[in-house]
Amino acid sequence: MSEPFPRIVKVYEEKGLIKRPSKLSEEEKERILQKLFAKDPTLFSLSPEVVERVKNRLGWVDGYRYIEPKVAELKSFAEAVRAKFKQVVWCGMGGSALFPYVLSQMFAPKEGFPNLIVLDTNAPENIEEVEKLNIEDTLFVIASKSGTTIETLAHFKYFWKKAEEVVSNPGEHFVALTDPGSPLEALAKELSFLKVFHHPSDIGGRYAALTEVGFFPAALLGLDLDKALHYAKEMYTACEPGIPWGYNLASTLAEYLVEHYIRGEDKLTFIVDPILKPFVLWIEQLIAESLGKDGTGIVPVVGESPGSPTVYATDRAFIYLTLRGRERIYQRLIQDLKEEGFPIKTFILDDRYEVFGEAYRWMLATAISGYLLTVNPFDEPDVVLTKQKTKEFLETFKTTGDFGIEFYLDEATGLGFYYDKTVSIDYPRITALLKKLFSDFAPWIFIGILAYLPVDDEVEDLIRDIRTLIREKKNCATVFGFGPRYLHSTGQLFKGGPPLSRFIILTYRGRRAEQVIPGEGYTFWDQMFAQACGDFRALEERKKPVIMVHLTQNYKEDLKTLYELLKKALSA
Repeated sequence: MSEPFPRIVKVYEEKGLIKRPSKLSEEEKERILQKLFAKDPTLFSLSPEVVERVKNRLGWVDGYRYIEPKVAELKSFAEAVRAKFKQVVWCGMGGSALFPYVLSQMFAPKEGFPNLIVLDTNAPENIEEVEKLNIEDTLFVIASKSGTTIETLAHFKYFWKKAEEVVSNPGEHFVALTDPGSPLEALAKELSFLKVFHHPSDIGGRYAALTEVGFFPAALLGLDLDKALHYAKEMYTACEPGIPWGYNLASTLAEYLVEHYIRGEDKLTFIVDPILKPFVLWIEQLIAESLGKDGTGIVPVVGESPGSPTVYATDRAFIYLTLRGRERIYQRLIQDLKEEGFPIKTFILDDRYEVFGEAYRWMLATAISGYLLTVNPFDEPDVVLTKQKTKEFLETFKTTGDFGIEFYLDEATGLGFYYDKTVSIDYPRITALLKKLFSDFAPWIFIGILAYLPVDDEVEDLIRDIRTLIREKKNCATVFGFGPRYLHSTGQLFKGGPPLSRFIILTYRGRRAEQVIPGEGYTFWDQMFAQACGDFRALEERKKPVIMVHLTQNYKEDLKTLYELLKKALSA
């Protein structure tokens, strides 16, 4: 590889800032596993302040043992829910919603059990889809570990008011999942929610798949919780300290991740059986938010269209995840990549229920990788920056009725565009701006497309076409996230991770005046737009090149137009 990344990593290794697993003694490897399973926070830092914080984030290491005694209660509650409700709307963000989303996409509800709809966006169109449901038949789960998540509380306020209009006892249509003593718990008790489930306070959201965050939605869908537990137990047994490092299913994965990172293959690219695609979104969050900080990080690349070996630069390492009996879907591609010398680690699951076990493997491997990379895998230091900027934009809007962002207009297409400190051009033309974003470009830079648009399969497909075009023209990795969902997952990596990254933020004209969030004085679209602007400022503050493109109400056609503009810009 011609770029400087491996040389920088070598310096880090020499200074002890990175621990290369292949150079560790067997005694040191055994010590790592023993300290992790003993939930010893000094494995990750000797700073008293950090040790105290990490100590309260290691409950997940117990794996299935936390949730096992709670399974009977979850089953019983799910039976009561199925008798009354036809659908459940799960309102949450990030770690509170991604594993429920995985289950809702990978498993159909058992006959007689309600549909599970995960709402982790504030896009007006997605809010409207929930509004169309019969609230009398709907249960809302308000999931927020802190009890203060801005989007989730907006969902609650809005749909509580809708419920008040049609039912006499709205509390019977709401359940809370939150930390003990949180503001949400107090609110739930005050309003007589049907139930309050506690999120374990010593487990962070992205490490919570084997808590109520994973098993409660599984119960609501009528899934076989005993089978889920079986796979979680099996994986726990296969990862315990008594299993030597080279045979341990978690440590071998961690070694793969870190060794290839050290070699400069930091773009961890997932090729996935379509049935398992939702699970990879959960892995993406886990890796990005846990390891993307302090100017470093493994970059998970999810959702790219698989391509021939020629479209990939030498900064790629691959994970191939599939179900047994379906390996042939990408068999030829995998063989071609291997023949070209690309590193590939393969996981073949016998049953989709194995995701409950795989979640534990990936959590352990990520924590071990954090130790080896000398980053704290349990904090998210850069996430708060966008929250602060968002708050400022919303306050400005409530005071002045304006966000203070003035787009340039491309008269030929009707698209708006905005740039400031990190990408500047002499004359405001969208074609010139796109050319400038991709100037002085190298294949090891990754491009992030951050779409504050309705969550929609067609939108994702259109953006995948754009990602494929960029990869074809620049031979680089691309990542994608719906906003504000990504703010609670990969957003940490984007702001705190590797400096070699550039971003396009997409917004659209979609404000609906009738969708005012009670007590806030602004709509869902206003909230989402403020978050887009806030993250633009946050990325700029972190000196990450970023531009904004503002689409019209006909945003799907505009994405096709943007594709053509990029095609011209990248061919120049």
